[in-house]
Amino acid sequence: MSKMKNYIMEIEYFCDECWGASPIDCITGEDTTADDIVRQVGAYFKSNEATKYAKRYLTEQMGAA
Repeated sequence: MSKMKNYIMEIEYFCDECWGASPIDCITGEDTTADDIVRQVGAYFKSNEATKYAKRYLTEQMGAA
């Protein structure tokens, strides 16, 4: 159970860092959206479950649409 909790906490931390770091993506120079962060989570964690959780987390906790 603790591995799952750590995994979820890593996803949350990743989302928090991406969302709070800067509203502008340093690579493209464009505004960062929740969908951009979800794509980055998918690329980093290589998991559909991680992207689903990240989308739900961003929507519920951070008010992202």
